[in-house]
Amino acid sequence: MNNVISIRIIDYDSAFNEFNDQYISDSLFNYIVNEYVKRKDVIIRISGVKEEKQDKLYEAIKYTFKEKYKNYTKVDKFDDVYRVLLLILGIVFVTLNQMFDIYFIKEIMLVAAWVVIWETVYDFLFKGTDRKVKTNMYKSLVNSIVEFE
Repeated sequence: MNNVISIRIIDYDSAFNEFNDQYISDSLFNYIVNEYVKRKDVIIRISGVKEEKQDKLYEAIKYTFKEKYKNYTKVDKFDDVYRVLLLILGIVFVTLNQMFDIYFIKEIMLVAAWVVIWETVYDFLFKGTDRKVKTNMYKSLVNSIVEFE
């Protein structure tokens, strides 16, 4: 099947984060994310885990991606507020530019306005898009099927 991520666990303990076993290890996390990017809408199929230990690994996988999803969602909400504030600040600088008669201050306000507005556009087009893609990926991985062989 094309959308299956096959994982063979050789050392059960290495599948977990060394500091908190509620999370999967970084190497397992990175492997799942990298394979997901190639396939989308995946089924995670894990072999090499004894039946009595499967629930703990299942919960760790779901918990890790749920926490990543929640963190990216929080950052995204904060970033939306940040973008609006930057846009308002840019508009304020453009307005201030029109109010001053001193050439030097007018130019500073104009440059500041365009820098702030560009930062808003850059964040929206580039950083925000990347974050939204990752948020959707983590949400999909939270909802993915995990099977054990």
